[in-house]
Amino acid sequence: MALDRLLKGFADFRLGYYREHLDLFEKLATEGQSPKILIIGCADARVDPGILTQTQPGDIFTVRNIAAMVPPAQIPPDQAQHGTSAAIEYAVRGLEVEHVVILGHALCGGIAALVDGSASAAAGYDYLTTWISVARNVRDVAVNDLAGRSREEIVRAVEQASVVNSVANLMGFPWIAERVRAGKLVLHAWWFNLTEGQLYAFNPDTAVFDAVKGIEVTPTVRQGTKLSTIKPERLLLALANKPAF
Repeated sequence: MALDRLLKGFADFRLGYYREHLDLFEKLATEGQSPKILIIGCADARVDPGILTQTQPGDIFTVRNIAAMVPPAQIPPDQAQHGTSAAIEYAVRGLEVEHVVILGHALCGGIAALVDGSASAAAGYDYLTTWISVARNVRDVAVNDLAGRSREEIVRAVEQASVVNSVANLMGFPWIAERVRAGKLVLHAWWFNLTEGQLYAFNPDTAVFDAVKGIEVTPTVRQGTKLSTIKPERLLLALANKPAF
């Protein structure tokens, strides 16, 4: 039944949306793609970047994985398979996007598994534990700085801190850092609360995520931004009401 729904959906798409936007699809087919934005989002079925941003085909280049994580850059590159890094490289070096957005979200199963550790139902999975270890240090700091807080508060803090951590990891790729320094690329850390339908953006000046009310947001990293402002520890200290270092 689930597959039937997909096939019916495609039939509806072909007779409806595709025909209504035939000129757009012909242009994309003949001229190729030229998106200006890369969104790195979570694979969670509830958080689709295209639906959340109401974009059309060709508008955004999208990478989705568990918990919207960016691993540290492997420099020099080795012969392992780096799917997320390869997609980021293609978007930045090949398509020359102007913005990279890390889009985390509330109720993230990957982050919950990271926080719960060996108590998680996913602890015995073959690949997930290794992948979410990208943010293990962030988890450890959160558990320490937020000791005494509820599990829900700690999970939310790690969800947000992981997004900031991924932005910091982006700056480890030389061809990203070079473009940021040249003013050709801007990086953003966003977090979506699906229970209230609200988007939040990390403000490097205050080290917290601010609710997005209009169409203007403060970039997390742009030309001239100091790397010290995008340390996830600053966010966790702010959430713990402790002085920033």
